Amino acid sequence: MQMMKRTKKNRVFYSLIALLSIVFVSCVPSVPGKYIQPDDMEDILYDYHLTQAIAGNQHNSDTSAYLKNAYYYSVLKRHGVSEADFDSSLVYYYTNAKRLHDIYRNITERMNNEAMAYGASSGVLNQYSQYKSDGDTANVWTEAVASWLTPDKTRNRFDFEITADTTYMLGDSFMFNFMSTFMYQSGTKDATAYISVSYENDSIDTYSRRVTVSGLTQIRMRANTKSKVKGITGFIYLNRGNDDSKTLKLLFIDQIQLIRFHPEKKDDIKTDNQGLVIIRENSADSVRSNVNISKTNKITSTKLNNKTSSTPVKSKLGTQPQKLKGNIQPLN
Repeated sequence: MQMMKRTKKNRVFYSLIALLSIVFVSCVPSVPGKYIQPDDMEDILYDYHLTQAIAGNQHNSDTSAYLKNAYYYSVLKRHGVSEADFDSSLVYYYTNAKRLHDIYRNITERMNNEAMAYGASSGVLNQYSQYKSDGDTANVWTEAVASWLTPDKTRNRFDFEITADTTYMLGDSFMFNFMSTFMYQSGTKDATAYISVSYENDSIDTYSRRVTVSGLTQIRMRANTKSKVKGITGFIYLNRGNDDSKTLKLLFIDQIQLIRFHPEKKDDIKTDNQGLVIIRENSADSVRSNVNISKTNKITSTKLNNKTSSTPVKSKLGTQPQKLKGNIQPLN
């Protein structure tokens, strides 16, 4: 009898929870049917930004502009929506900040996950994406690879901070890259990218670049041969300007990268057990030259096309070697 009472109470309890859940969900306003629904809008915007980034990587500006336009209509056709429906839906989501935030949060996560799936820390579409984080040329970006901005004070700035580790060297130089896509109904497109590089001797270098058109933005940071980098901070800021209208103003940034370049090293000359000179260029590409070295550290003879030249060729070890004629083959 007591067990039956408990069972009834449990049924009543779970029924109330179910009823409250239904009431709560019904109170959340849905997107009107005349607009593209959130999941579909997310897929369309994801494909849109991905294809615009691909088109923006073209070196020829005319080709890039043509492809951007072609890809835009291709994306709409693929998803079966008209340009008018897309435009009106975009304006609707822009005026509903929470929904727009959710959509772009998901787009950003998808792009970050895709970058990681390709084994890159960022920018799988960029030429530097194949470099490891500890190489002579490395992508050392550790933040999100994509974000979005509006002129609203709560969403108009993307901040980042990169802390140097043991792979950083004295004389390193850097390049900051990102792709930008402006989606504006009216108003002046005006964003600013700012970077501050701090060094171990407490000195600071600052760089900035205005961004007024969609496409690739690059900021190069010079090498400092007196002190190692301690950290790099910065932000991308979208300025509203004097336009206070509520029309669509959105900036999407993706493929964000921070490329580090180690300083070039002088070529080292070493010999193998056969007395052959091994030239290592910039610690990256190695070649072998059929040259005999005497114990006095001077080149005494050079084999040219299997013939020995009797003319001495002088070269001090540790200095930049002369170009040596002969059979040059990659080291195995």
